[in-house]
Amino acid sequence: MFSKKVLKMVMTFILVFACAAFGPSQTSKAAEKSYSVNDMKYMAAIIFCEAGNQCYAGKVAVGCVVMNRVKSSNFPNTVLKVIKQKGQFSPVRQGKFAREVRNVENGKYSSGARRECMKAAQEVLEGQRTVTYKGRKMSMKKYHFFSQRLSSPKLRISGHQFK
Repeated sequence: MFSKKVLKMVMTFILVFACAAFGPSQTSKAAEKSYSVNDMKYMAAIIFCEAGNQCYAGKVAVGCVVMNRVKSSNFPNTVLKVIKQKGQFSPVRQGKFAREVRNVENGKYSSGARRECMKAAQEVLEGQRTVTYKGRKMSMKKYHFFSQRLSSPKLRISGHQFK
């Protein structure tokens, strides 16, 4: 009996140690180096503004477009500058983006669609550039534009068209 208790405690300790050593904390440390808290806040807010009512693939796809622009020499080189680039994101002009940034700051992104947007933002900021939509896995690396009405779209996910 005593040895089973000791063995169980040792196994629990090993499991906790393994989770701490190889779990999310390592990913978080690596992620902190590649993007800021503000990048996360802005990305989650714009994803909610643009795709909060869409499926998860649509949320990730919108984030991918933002990051593709950040990485492109044809667009500004920060998340916020891409989002605020003149004439690009209507929620910025309408004030919805600023309200959502405040909602992130006030802790309102912990449940529902907003939580999904936060998760999508984190995945995209950590390098995810694929989405699975209707059972099909697709690369989003080449898409720089999305809208509900695009001329000559190459891809449609939920309520958005991409090119």
